[in-house]
Amino acid sequence: MAADPHSSPAAAASTPPRQTADGRPLPWPLFAGFAVASIGGPIALPSLLPSTIGEGGIRSSGLVVALSLLVFAAPLAIWWRYSERVASPGGLSAFVAAAAGRRAGQAHAYVWAVAYFLYLPYTVTYVVYDVLPPVLPGIDPYRAALELAIPVALVLVALAPVRAVLTAVAALGALQLVALLVLAGVEYGHTRGSFAGTPTLDGTGRGTGNAALLFVCASLPLYLGAEVGGGARTVRRGVVGAVGVVGAASLVAVIPLSAVPDALRSSAVPGFSIAQAYGGRGFGVTIGLLTAAGALGLIVAEYLALGRLLRWQHGLPLRTTLAWIGVPFVTADVISLVDPDGFYDDLLKPSLAALYTSQLVVFLVFPRFRRSAPAVVLAGVAAALSAWGMYVLFAGGGSS
Repeated sequence: MAADPHSSPAAAASTPPRQTADGRPLPWPLFAGFAVASIGGPIALPSLLPSTIGEGGIRSSGLVVALSLLVFAAPLAIWWRYSERVASPGGLSAFVAAAAGRRAGQAHAYVWAVAYFLYLPYTVTYVVYDVLPPVLPGIDPYRAALELAIPVALVLVALAPVRAVLTAVAALGALQLVALLVLAGVEYGHTRGSFAGTPTLDGTGRGTGNAALLFVCASLPLYLGAEVGGGARTVRRGVVGAVGVVGAASLVAVIPLSAVPDALRSSAVPGFSIAQAYGGRGFGVTIGLLTAAGALGLIVAEYLALGRLLRWQHGLPLRTTLAWIGVPFVTADVISLVDPDGFYDDLLKPSLAALYTSQLVVFLVFPRFRRSAPAVVLAGVAAALSAWGMYVLFAGGGSS
């Protein structure tokens, strides 16, 4: 058997990108669209940001998001450097393997997989029981059926030809960006929010760290790095470009939030409530449904990444791994019907803990991959962000 191509940086660098099942590499527009949809999805950010950055940060929401993008530049730069030499279905775990050896990469893969195995079912519960009822009040009698039907539908989507799936996900990502900017325009027409407001060191600092953590799913496209045309160059440009585009759109959309009434910001789905208050019922429902669709699109992105990671780990055919992921996914959502609220709460914390741990490992081993003083600085900043996420999660240092 040939040596594993991901066991060393040199081997990883010499491995040509693999192709998709149809023998053709993925075009860069699909990869870039997939990357955009992986962040949030974008239309969810107006709903997530108020609780994420807290009341202290919302007063200077524009400044907070701008600073969060600067902080997130450290993880992004680390992924960029790794991707110069590693384009693999192992994604972040292949980065760890290149820096610290195959065993470390395999151990990392299990931690990362736990984070997203848990994320899949509890996000369906979140969409069905938290997002959709305020948007469609008559949906309550159908929630249990949706809790079962949606994961089955998502499994079938994940098993479809990857080119078709990515086309749909990319289109959804583009639609969310347009809707986000339209929502921002409507808000500007009714409010006079300011960029910095009255910032405080504590509120702005906490808000910056929490907002930066919202971008961590931008790493999901890395798991498709071996399938995209143009290899490492397309991967790096696609991921960085997606963060830049979504970050800029989020900055535009978040500035008015400081002037939005508390009752709208603190509602169950703030994006929907704000859109409905300022743009009418139809516009509100559109934003609300796009918020739900964006969350489901993110599930698909994570599902595809999980399938590729398991393929990298165990050498199984991709469709086999995708099919097997569907078994615990659907089963978990069946179990969730016993206590949907408790199910979401019980899975959220271990999922986020595993996610922050997996990112922390990627950052800590980076100086072994890139031996330089700047690498140590980048690793320190990025590791501090992951550590902040763990602190928020377990010590209640702010909203996550």
